[in-house]
Amino acid sequence: MFALDGGKIASMPVHDAPQPSQLIVTKETFRLFGGVTLESGVKIPEVDVAYERYGDLSADKHNVVLIAHGITGSSHAAGKYAPSNRSTGYWDDLIGPGKAIDTNRWCVIAPNFLGGCRGTTGSLSIDPATEKPYGSNFPQISIRDMVTTQKIFLEQCFGVTDVACVAGGSMGGFQALEWAAMYPDAVRGIIPVATALTPNPRAIAYNHCARTAIRLDPAYNDGNYADYCVVPEAGLALARMIGTISYLSDSSFQDMFHDGCDPLFSREISPRSDFLVEDYLNDEGDKLNKRFDANTYILISRALDSHGLARARTSLDDVFRSITAHVLAIGFSSDDLFPPRQTVEIAERAQRGGNENAKAVILESDYGHDAFLVHQRMMIPAIQAFMNVL
Repeated sequence: MFALDGGKIASMPVHDAPQPSQLIVTKETFRLFGGVTLESGVKIPEVDVAYERYGDLSADKHNVVLIAHGITGSSHAAGKYAPSNRSTGYWDDLIGPGKAIDTNRWCVIAPNFLGGCRGTTGSLSIDPATEKPYGSNFPQISIRDMVTTQKIFLEQCFGVTDVACVAGGSMGGFQALEWAAMYPDAVRGIIPVATALTPNPRAIAYNHCARTAIRLDPAYNDGNYADYCVVPEAGLALARMIGTISYLSDSSFQDMFHDGCDPLFSREISPRSDFLVEDYLNDEGDKLNKRFDANTYILISRALDSHGLARARTSLDDVFRSITAHVLAIGFSSDDLFPPRQTVEIAERAQRGGNENAKAVILESDYGHDAFLVHQRMMIPAIQAFMNVL
């Protein structure tokens, strides 16, 4: 594990001990008063925000940590919905009593972003003008629109006007950076993880292939598949397969599928796959079809690809001169989607802008981009130290 602090690379200890979940949580929904006006000027008149909360709001309401999720994620960042559940929220090792983001101290709020399909208003929601699902007619949104919605949500739902920290991985990291840029007086710290100031061409290329896979599915029908009572399952599944390939490293593929090019040994070859890696990708596609929507995938991936911290602003230097929040940028050595150089750039830009409280930490992991989920325990020392100074 390496940290860029004041331009120097220093070693840091790695924490890899599992911490059991102690949270039983509930997903809630809040309807915003007055809707949301997008960057484009289009107004969405009715906006529901799905969210989860862990920990109590302090009397002065200054102890909020907002967690922003990635492209196909949800508001379920930590805990379980019932004690009998086997699965937990995606960052459960980081969030909870006594953990790196300690809910004995912090009130952690995790919303599903605008345009999502996991409870917040998006393509699957009813358009009040037509009384039908928006579908492909949902207006194109941006990362900044997601952040605007989160700010309005915190103010209206909780009376919160500033946050101690915004943390998020991948596209969630884009949101964390935008919080610091859009609301510099309302954010004390940000933790952008496995992310960048803007997507690199390779990341955009993967997303283009994923969107094309969806659009080429005959069931897609120009996004109007609900009118025909069909779902473009093949296209969305293929989009997920493409995404999954981009999330993993060569080493992780070798570790999971050490049989290389040998066919399946202990069972008959299935109609869908000749190799274990094919089985795995097919399963990933099937799972996404059960919890996600094709129009949403296109909408959100376009928002991701069109993002840039300097977009429609004078320069990155000016942006970082305005950012006063403490910055902890975390990356992973084998991440090909958002390589470590892009993590280091975040801290270097912040430091050049005069921010002495900016640091980049690069963790050694062979897992690729998905290390921010699979190897989250490696982030504990850095996040714990960061949260202690806020």
